[in-house]
Amino acid sequence: MGIAAGIGHFFQSIVEMIQGLLAAVVHFFQLIANSVIGVFQAFVHFVESTLGFAFHNFFILGTVAAAVFGYMLYTQRQGTAPASRTIKSKSS
Repeated sequence: MGIAAGIGHFFQSIVEMIQGLLAAVVHFFQLIANSVIGVFQAFVHFVESTLGFAFHNFFILGTVAAAVFGYMLYTQRQGTAPASRTIKSKSS
């Protein structure tokens, strides 16, 4: 191996080091971008799942609310609700 080949390899290794550093910088920014995108996707998935859960249980929750409301009206009309007993005892 001659001096010219040694100098050529030396400069080639310097160029490869610069390429490696640039690749590390690019990968660092890709990591940051992918992290931000991943957090955004996770947030969107969370909101989508929460809204999907609420929508799918809307009719069940509505039925329970209607039953509770109906029971409250029934007990008020029968005079067996605590509030209606208090009102009736004061008016008597």
